[in-house]
Amino acid sequence: MKLNLLENGIDSLKFGIEFYDKYLRINDKYDTYTNPGYLKMAVICFHNCLELFSKKLLSNENELLIYKELTNTMLLNLLKDKKSTDMSLEDYMIFDKFNILTIDYTECIKRVGIIFNLSKGQVQTLESMGQLRNKVTHFGLDKTMDFHEVMIAINRALALIIDFYYEYLKPTVNIKHPLDSVYGDILDLMEIAEIEEFEYWNEYFEHEFREIRSIFYSLDENEEFRTALSEKGYIYEIELGRYSHSANISFSLFNEQENLYREIGSANIPKFNSTLFAGSLRNGPIHFVIDLSKKILGEKDCYIYHEPKEHDGFESEEYKFWEDDMLKKKCYRSYFNEEVLIKIIKKIIS
Repeated sequence: MKLNLLENGIDSLKFGIEFYDKYLRINDKYDTYTNPGYLKMAVICFHNCLELFSKKLLSNENELLIYKELTNTMLLNLLKDKKSTDMSLEDYMIFDKFNILTIDYTECIKRVGIIFNLSKGQVQTLESMGQLRNKVTHFGLDKTMDFHEVMIAINRALALIIDFYYEYLKPTVNIKHPLDSVYGDILDLMEIAEIEEFEYWNEYFEHEFREIRSIFYSLDENEEFRTALSEKGYIYEIELGRYSHSANISFSLFNEQENLYREIGSANIPKFNSTLFAGSLRNGPIHFVIDLSKKILGEKDCYIYHEPKEHDGFESEEYKFWEDDMLKKKCYRSYFNEEVLIKIIKKIIS
């Protein structure tokens, strides 16, 4: 039996899908008795899959791109012998008698990133999987490590396989795509995984969301605030998710006299540990952002736009664009509290 780079990578992908699916179906994902290393094995398999797929792409561009030392005598002799055969270097390497080092994962994704012009977010996804693999193989996983962040990294890796690797690993001849056998399984798994990711992310930040919700509640009971709104013809209403720590939050401002209605809802982006408040979940406008990773550290957590920001597809962005906007003085940072929320609302109706 012979396994080449691509076939080997697909095998690892299949094992990763199997382990991740088993992990997602466990009720208590922190229980070491019901979770005998499924998440750890999923990380290892998906990492191996990404490395092999990346090396296959590099090899397709130039067979020498996956080798560490181009001055290696054995490699040079193989190149010489290869001239008289139709075998690829990859086929030569499958034989046991050859032991020529290929590049490591870090160098591999660096070369792929440059040659295939990967975005910053795509490179970060590959880097995150490398860091996770090192952690789980040398130190293991612990509840305090924030399992939701491991799930976020895996889910982004699966999305990268669908969006990038599937496209560039297309066969050059008119044959079935080698990844078609697992394509549907990946999509089904991602659908389940993204729901689980959100629930565990929401649970991890439950204290912070309770605080945020209490601020919205406090305005509902603030007579001075409601009176000031009423004088301008507005009514303030809030709608919160079912649970006390739910990340689903929205508020509306209604002016019956002028027939004006504005609804601002939360758009939660677990990969950035942030919640955006916008008029539309597709393109905004975005009024403010709460960064939960800063809130949990007691830092200024709220980015408030001077003018509402229209931003198509903001939920699929690969970086915290509001941090760049702050540097461009399009928004400013503050602590999210009742006073700040009142200022935001006054700005919205002005």
